[in-house]
Amino acid sequence: MKITSSIEYATRLMTTLARAHGQAPVPTERLAAADNVPADYVSQILLKLRRAGLVDSHRGSAGGYALSRPPAEITLAQVVRAVDGDVFEDVCGKYDGGAKDCRHQGGCSISPVWQRLGSLVTRYFESVTLAQILSESPAECGAAPAWLAALTTETPERRLR
Repeated sequence: MKITSSIEYATRLMTTLARAHGQAPVPTERLAAADNVPADYVSQILLKLRRAGLVDSHRGSAGGYALSRPPAEITLAQVVRAVDGDVFEDVCGKYDGGAKDCRHQGGCSISPVWQRLGSLVTRYFESVTLAQILSESPAECGAAPAWLAALTTETPERRLR
């Protein structure tokens, strides 16, 4: 899985909107400035998030964007799906369309690994809410948040039970 700039920016925008939840809508220009994202790109991302039902747009002089529901009800997986489609690309699925032919269809031992990894990544993203992200203290880039520490100390087998 690759964390695209769309996913990164959308997550930042949604986090900013989550901080402002219950307050006045946040104008696009303020979101762009707060998250250091080009205004045109912010508009494109917000359109995708609105179409996915994650944000509401408000017109007028006091207009802008707001979350469509509380931060605890919006997951990282929903944000990722809104801007980039699937959370984890199905490696074997790209051969289903007939455009490419996987020569290992009959007895592939790698396919279950990709499927399992996809399931783990998807379930993890589905478990992380905007509220959890907000509950973390700001840290240096790359520092693991507290809620992640519990997951990383468990074995993959224990986490799946």
